[in-house]
Amino acid sequence: MRTYRSAAVAAVVTLLGATFGAAGASAQIPTTLRGFGVPVYPAFEGWYQNGDGTATLLIGFFNANTEQTVDLPVGELNHFSPGPRDRGQPTHFPPGRAWGVFTVQVPGDFDGDLSWTLVANDEPVTIPFHIRPSYFVEPFKDASNGNEPPTIRFGEDGAPLAGPPIGIAERLAGTVGSPVELSVRLSDVTPDRPEPENPFRRSPPMTLRWHKLRGPGEVAFARSQFEYDETSEQNPQTTASFSAAGEYWLRAEALDATGVGGSGFQCCWTSAVVQVTVSE
Repeated sequence: MRTYRSAAVAAVVTLLGATFGAAGASAQIPTTLRGFGVPVYPAFEGWYQNGDGTATLLIGFFNANTEQTVDLPVGELNHFSPGPRDRGQPTHFPPGRAWGVFTVQVPGDFDGDLSWTLVANDEPVTIPFHIRPSYFVEPFKDASNGNEPPTIRFGEDGAPLAGPPIGIAERLAGTVGSPVELSVRLSDVTPDRPEPENPFRRSPPMTLRWHKLRGPGEVAFARSQFEYDETSEQNPQTTASFSAAGEYWLRAEALDATGVGGSGFQCCWTSAVVQVTVSE
């Protein structure tokens, strides 16, 4: 069994060697990118402290298959150990890197006795978790410039959500073949100090993306990505259609100009999970 021993996967991704590095550590993943038949790697992206003394682990993944979307149901092919196998992890893994997909809360004295295993294409990969100081991240505010994540709200009076996903943020229902409406309120507050115009900026000031996390069938979004040239409140609306009955989890991902994964620094972006129960 391969064991991906280093944790905080972030800023540097060198595709030729699939080298990931961040937070003072790096790891060489023994694989090359191929269209089909290679592993899906869990990614420990760091941890942060909660006000009640507990800690939250920030977790994503890397599907090294460039043309193969992998589905791994919770069980032998996709599980945490020890304890409950299901910790809210995704079961749907499209190609490429996905940042901050879910979180797991652990006690403040967590001793590192927890791991996540994925078995894709008969290639098992296990990653352990810990709360070592060198892997500490600050997803809610960039200390260097005061930047904070965008805010997502479900409905005009919905509670504002910012930062990594915690549990289920919204619950919806639908039927097979009938589009389900997805609507959020999206906004961002820029730092108090003026930011100089950056001619090399590659990401728009505000982006919303929709992803499938779990579900027994296919999900078709009428539109899965929205980009805005300003950070005032926007109301991106789309629909999702489902090919089979069952429970689905969708992820709304809000990005600012720092881009996907905060350009590897784990700030400043927001994710929220929407559960959709689909009947025949």
